[in-house]
Amino acid sequence: MTDMTDFWQFSCIPVKKSLYLYSKSGYKIPNFFKIMEQSIDFSTMPATYIVCWNSNCPLKDNCLRQLGASHIRKDRIVTSVNINLVKPETGTCNMQRPVRKVRMAWGLKHIYDNLTYKQKDSIYLQIHNGIGNTTYYHYYNERKPMKPEVQQYIRNVFAQHGITEPVEFRRYEEVIDW
Repeated sequence: MTDMTDFWQFSCIPVKKSLYLYSKSGYKIPNFFKIMEQSIDFSTMPATYIVCWNSNCPLKDNCLRQLGASHIRKDRIVTSVNINLVKPETGTCNMQRPVRKVRMAWGLKHIYDNLTYKQKDSIYLQIHNGIGNTTYYHYYNERKPMKPEVQQYIRNVFAQHGITEPVEFRRYEEVIDW
């Protein structure tokens, strides 16, 4: 039987070159960070996104800021993290951003379809006042996606008004949480 204690001890050499990592025993294991990197559309990275150039960081294998730095166009001016922010004694960094996808929602036009006029008016005012005029209309006209926090805020407003049916937005999209 194989000793599984070394199963999670990876060689770091093939990380940048391969979709696989190899244990000391030679097991081929999918490199999920590299696979995730290939599925990221770096053209969606905000122009003001802060990147990190610290190649010695212990957190670099799961940091979107590191990944973003490696895919920046050479003619672009960027803001960078101070590489001294990593605390070696705790292995933490306040600027570390894990690579994760979130479910963004689009469209507010149809969330009021099954409401009475009185419910619609009161819920509309609370949502509108809570997220602001410009932002509300960006969401309403599908110019901007809603983060999960905004979706939850809208669901909470519906619940406060006694609406028990789930709030469904027009469409959803899985994107990188920059």
